[in-house]
Amino acid sequence: MITEFEQAQDWVNSLKKHPEKDFFEPIENGKWSVAEIIAHLAFWDKYVLEAILPNMKQNTDIKSIDFQELNDQASNYALSGISGMSLIDQFVESRERLVAKLRGKSDAEFHVQFKINGDEIDLYSGAPFSMYNYISSFIWHDNHHKKQIIEFFNSKYSKDFQVK
Repeated sequence: MITEFEQAQDWVNSLKKHPEKDFFEPIENGKWSVAEIIAHLAFWDKYVLEAILPNMKQNTDIKSIDFQELNDQASNYALSGISGMSLIDQFVESRERLVAKLRGKSDAEFHVQFKINGDEIDLYSGAPFSMYNYISSFIWHDNHHKKQIIEFFNSKYSKDFQVK
């Protein structure tokens, strides 16, 4: 699971071959840009590393930030004038740090159950909160955004320049 989670670094890094201007165009009307998506992933990695992971202990009730608040911070940061290439580098760095911490965890730690905002069950997976389930949901989350980015770039370029 950790290896799969880690692989997002290489994929996001591969986006550097695209023109900078494309990173700031919304992927669809009313949707984020690629830059905002990458910042969103990096902000969540940093938040999980600093605020969530250290508190994943048996029967702990972790108080999580409001999703929209963190998403808005990431979007604002992406549109603050930072380059798309810098956002990619920041995502790779944040994912490397999070993966390193995860690699230091024991199997037992991955299966300890805890609560988030008073909830014992993750509404998305239907399973009790654990480090394993939490990180697994972020793999799904990465793949969701990867699919969006692939569709965006592939709609812009000929088959010779398609993203995989």
